Amino acid sequence: MPNFARLASKLFLCAIAITASLTPSRVFADASSASLAVAVTDPSGAVIRDASVDLRNTETNQVQHSVSSASGNAVFPFLKPGHYSLLIAKTGFADLTVADITLNVGDNKQLHLAMKVGSAAQQVTVNGSGLTINTTDASVSTVVDRNFVANMPLNGRSFQDLISMTPGVVTTSPQVANQSPGLNGGFSINGQRTDTNYYTVDGVSANTNSGTGRGGPEPAQGGAIAAGTALGTTQTLLSVDSLQEFRVESSTYSAEFGRGPGGQVSFVSRGGTNVLHGTASEYFRNGWFDANDWFNDELGQPKEELHQNDFGGTLGGPVWIPRLYNGTDKTFFFVSYEGLRLDEPVAASTEYVPDEYMRQQATPVLQPFLNAFPKQSSNGIDYGTAQSPNLAEFFEGYSVPGSINSTSVRLDHTFSPRLTSFFRFSDTPSSINSRPSGISQTETDTVTSQTYTLGTTFQVLNDLTNELRLGYTTGTTTVHIGLDDFGAAVPFSMATAMNLTPASPNNSPEIDLIFAGVGNATLSTGGTSGDTEQWNLTDGTTLQIHKHQIRFGLDYRRLRSGRNPEPVYGDVGYESMPSLTQNAADYAYAVRYLNGVSIYNQLALYGQDQWKISPALTLSYGLRWEVDPPPHSGNENKPYIVLGDLTNPDSLTPSAPGAPLWHTPWLNFAPRIGAAWQVHRTPGHETVLRAGGGVFFDTDNEAANYAFATAGYEAVGFYSGVPMPFTAAQQNLAIDSPPYFEAMYYPRHLQLPYTNEWNVALEQSLSSTQTFTLSYVASSGRRLIQSQELYPSSSTFESILYIPGAGVTSNYQGLQAKFQRQVSTGVNALVSYTWSHSLDYGSNYASLPLTYGNSDFDVRNNLQAALTWSLPSVNAPNLAAHIINGWGVDSHFMARTGFPITLEGNYTTDLATGSGYYTNVNVVSGIPLYLYGSEYPGGRILNRAAFTLPTGSEQGTAARNFVRGFGAEQWNVAVRRAFPVNERVSFQFRAEAFNVLNHPNFGYVWPYLSYANFGYATQMLNESLGTVASQYQQGGPRSMQFALKLLF
Repeated sequence: MPNFARLASKLFLCAIAITASLTPSRVFADASSASLAVAVTDPSGAVIRDASVDLRNTETNQVQHSVSSASGNAVFPFLKPGHYSLLIAKTGFADLTVADITLNVGDNKQLHLAMKVGSAAQQVTVNGSGLTINTTDASVSTVVDRNFVANMPLNGRSFQDLISMTPGVVTTSPQVANQSPGLNGGFSINGQRTDTNYYTVDGVSANTNSGTGRGGPEPAQGGAIAAGTALGTTQTLLSVDSLQEFRVESSTYSAEFGRGPGGQVSFVSRGGTNVLHGTASEYFRNGWFDANDWFNDELGQPKEELHQNDFGGTLGGPVWIPRLYNGTDKTFFFVSYEGLRLDEPVAASTEYVPDEYMRQQATPVLQPFLNAFPKQSSNGIDYGTAQSPNLAEFFEGYSVPGSINSTSVRLDHTFSPRLTSFFRFSDTPSSINSRPSGISQTETDTVTSQTYTLGTTFQVLNDLTNELRLGYTTGTTTVHIGLDDFGAAVPFSMATAMNLTPASPNNSPEIDLIFAGVGNATLSTGGTSGDTEQWNLTDGTTLQIHKHQIRFGLDYRRLRSGRNPEPVYGDVGYESMPSLTQNAADYAYAVRYLNGVSIYNQLALYGQDQWKISPALTLSYGLRWEVDPPPHSGNENKPYIVLGDLTNPDSLTPSAPGAPLWHTPWLNFAPRIGAAWQVHRTPGHETVLRAGGGVFFDTDNEAANYAFATAGYEAVGFYSGVPMPFTAAQQNLAIDSPPYFEAMYYPRHLQLPYTNEWNVALEQSLSSTQTFTLSYVASSGRRLIQSQELYPSSSTFESILYIPGAGVTSNYQGLQAKFQRQVSTGVNALVSYTWSHSLDYGSNYASLPLTYGNSDFDVRNNLQAALTWSLPSVNAPNLAAHIINGWGVDSHFMARTGFPITLEGNYTTDLATGSGYYTNVNVVSGIPLYLYGSEYPGGRILNRAAFTLPTGSEQGTAARNFVRGFGAEQWNVAVRRAFPVNERVSFQFRAEAFNVLNHPNFGYVWPYLSYANFGYATQMLNESLGTVASQYQQGGPRSMQFALKLLF
């Protein structure tokens, strides 16, 4: 543990002991609640004790009661976000009412109120509205309230665009093109890896993506990725209509939060109120209204078919059973349903297929494989001739179906003013079809997810409150890949032709055609599945002791992650025409897999204190202890790991099946500290200076995942120059005996990765409803997981994947500016700008040589601006009023500079370690790196003449990630019109345009210098980012959506 952590830990424990003699003041909010602290004084400023303080939820009429303490304070922790009013009464003083108090998730709102001398019959009313400024700690966060959620144009009715409005947030790089859900977390927040973000819904972990179950490890298998639909959208977390609001904690958050150094994204679901209310809606799209994709236009392809029907509704109110029960003021329900039926267009992109010469001249045994590819496009380039067959271009767009059915039910009940509870159930099955390689290979992904959440809040004493959350989640993903006749392909059974045995519909055959100087073509089939089961218990208690507010609690998580790969995998590769004519594969793999189940048990204990040193200065400090033992097997199949000394290959032996992967580390103490100083305290013109830092641990889960996908779970046979089909002898592979194709070596005392984070922020109120914040945010990653592949001289292990205990490092520096305006005169706004620089030795866990440089998600400039505006009503004659009034405009604009590109040279082997990787490239001095011209996609390509391939043992001279891809700009606009029927019923019509200016945004740039399309953008941005269906990603052509909604 770092020295700073040891010192801060001791200071924290001492401070907790000291506070035992002190008495009540402030309160905490958590991941699913808000808090309110009231300080009551007389006109002279003297505190008033024993004043009666009643806090009323204006939507449910639920009342919480407190009495001001000897220091004049009354506190209300763990409040449900919403709208409140406050009534304060004391003999000899006029009653004081505070109206229009809005509490957002995570708010710690403070009110300093002076009562006037008078009788109770006299009443004084003040307005409690306005933004809540953070005056308690150094956390960096952004809240997105219900107004934004309800009105912003959201592509796919998913929250990605809302999350991206937070300063310091960038999407994953388009250079990780076409990754499926479960392989990527979607966002990097303040320089952290994309799989370090932690999502909660109503205080319970939502990092429950079940992955795909394929042969290799995935971040989702360790609980690192948020649950999502098959389309990658967020309805699995919450639908738009069932979301109250959410907050993104992006840096230096309190000790309550952890289990990842990335962003902490906290969602809160909606509940019922005393008024029966609901909606019914339909969001409609049709390709008639949309622009064509840039590559479709360039290749002479028409628009693909688009049909979308996104329909649903909500209903909420008090539970009422005629003659049996009336839940007014006590019991409430809220039900939502969203259904999606989609035919998603996918634009044409240039792929490679065997040309006609290759099909005709290949040996008859292989001709069915070649004919299963689409035929070359008539206007595409054929790189072959009759004398030298090769690959040819194929491009054709298509549409694929998708569906979502998302249901959520929430019940809230008040047992007494001191005890409340809620229960929520959600069920979200979804599916999507795709063509992973853009050709005649079809993939159907089906995802199911169910969650059950129970929560209670119990005010034990006036100054002691407990909040408990218990969540249970299950999820399953199934993947089936087959062939069809797309592009005049001739489908057949590849598994049968390869003789993969024993026969199974999930067996996965694959053929690769790799032709130097042109590219590669791949075709495969098969089936896999992944499943997850999570229990998550969180419990937090707050205790107020004079100027100290103490919170302590625990967070226990049990995750069961199942992986069901293809039973048999066969891969054959051909790198020349003679290999195809002679039926002699340049390489062939036969692999047998066993399914794996890994069980993770994780516990965190934390304590946090907020010390109100003076009315203007608050110190927040805390300590979090992470206990994260390595996972163990949950079924009969057990992992083998490597024991011994890596420097002595003769000492290397396999462990007993199921042996602990490493010893549990027990010293993962993460101190946090922050201070907030109110430089100016004038209401509406406050100035607050905040600073803080802390240690934030990540898990070793992804490193552990490898153990459940290597020795003990696979057996591999590698061959070259062999004919197809595979023989029985080539597939007679023993999984439980050596030689092991790949096995894991872990340090016996592997420690958790961690990140040091610190920031300084200045926040200025511009009025009671708007603020401006300028922040410096920085982080430094240590012991980050990185793997190295070794090839020892051992008859037991063919290869070893080694996780170095020291890991690698990262560094992030960012300057962030944010303007936020709460709804005032119909306007709600959030504008953020980030300048940042992110460096590391590797932005993922790949087995690559370590080179320090720009990280894969290093974006220097990022601007986000969102606005909702309900136009003011105009006094006019009835007809004119009906035409003029009721309009609103909503808008989201984003602009950023480009992501780095990792250039790839020769594929080679490290002689020292045996690791296989692509080399760097050489840079030719004096030659421009880019060529510009209207003939290039995006008007620019990388200049091939500026780079050369290394020769011999050279690794290349180019710096890591020094060339850049394309920036992006997009403006989404919505226009809405309300049509009131009466005071309670209205209709709303919306017209939304995503990328209204149809600005072309280019994505993936081909980085392989030895291939024909090196340096060219080959896809638009929406096709490149992956993880979300391209129709609903940013960076696509203009797309229109129309909606009609009934509200009552």
